[in-house]
Amino acid sequence: MKSILIFSIAATTLFFSACKKSKDGTPSTAPVDETFNPANATLLKQGSFSGNMSYTVSGSVKLYEYLGKKFIYFENFNSSNGPDLKVYLATSNTASQFVNLGTLKGVSGVQVYEVKNPPDFNQYNKVLIWCQQFGLLFGTSTIQ
Repeated sequence: MKSILIFSIAATTLFFSACKKSKDGTPSTAPVDETFNPANATLLKQGSFSGNMSYTVSGSVKLYEYLGKKFIYFENFNSSNGPDLKVYLATSNTASQFVNLGTLKGVSGVQVYEVKNPPDFNQYNKVLIWCQQFGLLFGTSTIQ
């Protein structure tokens, strides 16, 4: 019985610490994307990030339209680091229905993600920072 308890504690600790930091984690700063300028685009929706559990995620997220395309734009963005971090558009914080916008470009700085085949943003109104490898939510924003 004691060994089962020790195993359970070790497994839980490993699960919750697995996405903390990794040698192959997300770069510290995102590369600059000079192909999109929000000054030339139409702002459609926006929100602010908040972290989940012990993860820190902050900054604003904005949905823009530019030349008939949709873009998700992070501003003043900061996030805890971890392996396999992705940016999802989702219908809820559980990521049961989502569109994967790609790998998080950096844990800080301005970032731009083109939304190809845009979903209905009234339903897909959550922007998630998601550790895909372990199925963990790092942070979320509701865009309105």
